[in-house]
Amino acid sequence: MRNLCAMTCLLSASLLTQADETSLDAATEALEAVNESARQSVPAKTIDRPAPNYPAIELRKGRQAWVHIAYCIDESGKPQNVSVIESVGHRRFERAAIDTVQDWKFEPALLNGKPSWQSRNQSYITFSIDGMNEGADRTFIRGIRKMGKLIENGDLEKADEVFRTLYDSGDLSLYELGKLWGQRVIYETKSGDLYNLDMALHRATASKGEWIDRKSYVQLLQLRIKTEVQLGQYHAAINTYELLVDATGESSDEVALFQPMMERLQKMIDGDQVLRINAEVRRKGECAFCDNSWRFTPVRNSFRFGNIAGSIKSIEMRCDHKRFESAVSDLVEWQIPENWGTCQINVYGEPGTTFDVLMLPADLG
Repeated sequence: MRNLCAMTCLLSASLLTQADETSLDAATEALEAVNESARQSVPAKTIDRPAPNYPAIELRKGRQAWVHIAYCIDESGKPQNVSVIESVGHRRFERAAIDTVQDWKFEPALLNGKPSWQSRNQSYITFSIDGMNEGADRTFIRGIRKMGKLIENGDLEKADEVFRTLYDSGDLSLYELGKLWGQRVIYETKSGDLYNLDMALHRATASKGEWIDRKSYVQLLQLRIKTEVQLGQYHAAINTYELLVDATGESSDEVALFQPMMERLQKMIDGDQVLRINAEVRRKGECAFCDNSWRFTPVRNSFRFGNIAGSIKSIEMRCDHKRFESAVSDLVEWQIPENWGTCQINVYGEPGTTFDVLMLPADLG
């Protein structure tokens, strides 16, 4: 009996130890999960996002527009540094869009469990009148056809005049604006200016092609990918490729056509060679997202500038968890900390200034 009791006590002690170890393992796993959660970033959440106030004078005149807005969200959840990336329509719409975003409210982003800036935010603010986007009026149709014939005949100067007359009228619907910028894409392929072509492509495909037919949208996305790669806007090209996947499906012929290009691009980004990009500061309306600036999203965390011809005044970084401004020198090597996340970089200077961006591989950064 005494031996049976001893064996029972020994067995009980063994089971108790195993239970303790199991509990300890579970507690350790739970603690590691909490720590990992704290290390991860949590994006800002919308609390209140009021609709934009339509400018009264533009509403009376039946005018429409969209405005592409960039903004930061501070540690209290308030929008900061609200600015217009680009827009179509009268400038009154830009002011109304800025006022709209400044009234939005958010729960702040979290980084390591603490409130953090979230600096890489963008939205399209649309000013649309019901029933106006179902077609084009006769004046617009005649104008767009005339522009097309002039482009076909190689008379780009007169084609540009027709475009300016139509666009500056300010009376176009969003549907007509989409058609007009689609025609401008054809014009810019003839002009040979990649920066202007990139701008026309972004405006024609704005808001995920909401204002144009699907076939045109897909074709424009394909051309946009090629143009962005040629300009060295590699991060933008990858994002546009994702839009193409969303629009056509992952197994579509359109996606399959571009898969080899994207694989080569990713291999180049991951490689050990310095990536050199030629850049130029341009005025607003002279390229996509320009405002006496040049904008890009680096595909590597280390980069520097070189061969500056002209005047560069400053650099602004809008990262997932940081906003940073500084003067620019070709002697400085920039190293973006990992915890800043992805960064969008604006380089400001005198229009016409050219420079190189050298993106450095990890072993040189």
